[in-house]
Amino acid sequence: MDRPNWKLLLPAVAAGGFVLVGFWGLLLGPLGTAWFLSWRKKRDGVGDDDDEARRLATFMAEAAKAQMPSAARKPAPAGGTAVPGATPPLIQPNPATASATASAAPKPSFAELRQRVAQLEGKPLFDAFAVARLAAIANARDAHATVEVALIARRAAVAPTQAPLRLRAAARAIATCLANGQAAMAAALFGEFISERTALQLAPEHWEPLGRALLGQGALMEAAWALHAGAVLGNDLASAQKRLIEVAGKAAETGKPSVALKLYGTVLAKYPDTQYADFVRTNMRIEEKKLGKGSAPA
Repeated sequence: MDRPNWKLLLPAVAAGGFVLVGFWGLLLGPLGTAWFLSWRKKRDGVGDDDDEARRLATFMAEAAKAQMPSAARKPAPAGGTAVPGATPPLIQPNPATASATASAAPKPSFAELRQRVAQLEGKPLFDAFAVARLAAIANARDAHATVEVALIARRAAVAPTQAPLRLRAAARAIATCLANGQAAMAAALFGEFISERTALQLAPEHWEPLGRALLGQGALMEAAWALHAGAVLGNDLASAQKRLIEVAGKAAETGKPSVALKLYGTVLAKYPDTQYADFVRTNMRIEEKKLGKGSAPA
């Protein structure tokens, strides 16, 4: 929905309101129009994005002023002369140029992205954020750009009041990765936000593929949590129990009896009346025997 031209719209509806209902139309016309456009924006899902963009821009501007070292604010030498001992910039100063360059370059792995973000401080960190955000806006399928935005947000937006910013960035990146065949990267990013997983607002349909990706990486406890969360959000408690039992069985197969016991115990604790109680207790006894024989705990 395009932004309305308020300078033309408000006088026009005020005049129209006056013609229709008299003096009160001067007030009711603009108010009614503003309410209608606001409703349209919310219906079309535009309002939340605009609000997020404003809050994100405000936060990044304030954080940049607070964190940018004084050296980073010094003007560059005339003529582009290199400063002795200075390292070449990781980020192009022009976001548009950097976005075009990045699209042609090989995509970095998650580990490379994580390492690069960890090395950035002050102004380069915010330059990197601007470039990655621009790339994500230009191409909604760019999983690497959205992951980089999430990693930078995690570093920069550390205050509790800034949690919605970093968690929204993480949820968007995970969803983008899953939608574009980058499940392994989605699982890796989820690991970065594991301490805040209960506040991560993923769509119900994203938890299952995320859990499968975590399971494929051997992150059994994280996989169990994600698979269980997806089933619970879908209001399918029978499947939620099955997911925990499934991952517990996977742990038993891969020689991790302590993990299996923990997950089986979770099933009985969360679902004391489960129809799988006998099956779970039988398997718990098997895993306990493994531990008693000296199997290495996971």
